[in-house]
Amino acid sequence: MRRRLTMSPLLILLPLLALDGLGCGGSSPYVHKQSYRQRQMQRRQNTPTSMAVQEAKANRSLLNFNNSNSNFQLEHAGQPPRPSSSRSPRGKLRRVSKKTAPTYRFANNLASKAGQKARRKAQQEAAMPMVVYLGYLKMRVKRRLEAVDRITQMTEKAGGYIDSLGQRVIVLRIPASDFHKVMAAFARIGEVIDRRVKALDVSKQFTDLGTRLAIARQSRVRLLALLKTVKDVHQRLSIVNEIKRLSERIEGIESTLSTLRNLADYFTITIELDAVVRSHRQLTHRSPFPWVRRLAAHRLTIRDGRDDVRMTMPKGFVQFDKDDDFRAQSADTSMLRAGRLDNEPRGDSAWWSLAVHHEMDGRDEEQVDKGTKGLLKWRVYRNKDVRPRYWLIATHAKGEHLYVVEVFFPNADSWEAHRKAVVESLATFGAN
Repeated sequence: MRRRLTMSPLLILLPLLALDGLGCGGSSPYVHKQSYRQRQMQRRQNTPTSMAVQEAKANRSLLNFNNSNSNFQLEHAGQPPRPSSSRSPRGKLRRVSKKTAPTYRFANNLASKAGQKARRKAQQEAAMPMVVYLGYLKMRVKRRLEAVDRITQMTEKAGGYIDSLGQRVIVLRIPASDFHKVMAAFARIGEVIDRRVKALDVSKQFTDLGTRLAIARQSRVRLLALLKTVKDVHQRLSIVNEIKRLSERIEGIESTLSTLRNLADYFTITIELDAVVRSHRQLTHRSPFPWVRRLAAHRLTIRDGRDDVRMTMPKGFVQFDKDDDFRAQSADTSMLRAGRLDNEPRGDSAWWSLAVHHEMDGRDEEQVDKGTKGLLKWRVYRNKDVRPRYWLIATHAKGEHLYVVEVFFPNADSWEAHRKAVVESLATFGAN
């Protein structure tokens, strides 16, 4: 019986493995299958569509990371960073529990509440009326110098300041929040002879001016854009003139708004002091006309004719729309007033100007300037205090009516600052 030759499978595979190792023969079917899969994966990854998808995924991941990182920094400013995920000892990613995750919703709620609070505050401030107070006190005191010192100290303590300081008249500014308290404190210095407080609501006036300012600015922007496209010389010149006019109007409105804010933040108080013991220096009234004798630089004495007077306000002056009198004021408490009287006895503008000058000469007022502007004859007087105030008085007679314009300047600086603008505005005076 013949024996069958049997060969181990390992002996059969050895030549094949040797040939594969030497590069002389075919490879193993397992090795071939694995390399084929790898080549297929590489081909898929290198296709344009796959690369675009991967790039989009990377961008989304980067965007999500930046958003979460910015929220994390907003909520945890000043704290050490805490990652949103961490690795386990085995190298696998594990999710952080909800208890330790940053509370982004809480931070957003805080931001929204802060914004709502700011909006409510702005609405309340806009709803509050803007009011200008003008106070007047006339008191009798034992010693005038001591009273002036006390008034000065109380003004500085309240955070205010003095605009005009004379022997008998003091004009000062007080923060709006302390107005009534300071007025009551001033009244305890001496015996009150006269006390007046006038409140002027300027809210609508302020809002209207703000609207006009916005419209003027928009118009100027449109004209500037139009100027770049226009080639005709005459049209360009016309546009430039209109831009100049709008710029001057914008500047005037901005000055008026600034003055209104100042007058609403710091109220004006005028204090007149009479000594119990009269000094040797007395005012001598020479005029036979009662209205001339009543004239006072710091106080309104002619009240009629508000609607009969037309006049453009000087730059820096604000006329109060809701005032019963024709009155305008600047931030440095310079005051412009106008009124109407009966022209009795009948005289012209020059005659009444001389009548006023005769009275001022008796009061020891020094005339520093005079002239004629438009319809008005005007003169400027200065008193002889250490810190003198200036007082312009202008007259115009028209038939049975006499019109008087006064401008009070609290000190020399205000006179120099407003002199040119005030004199120019006198040319715009008109009477109905």
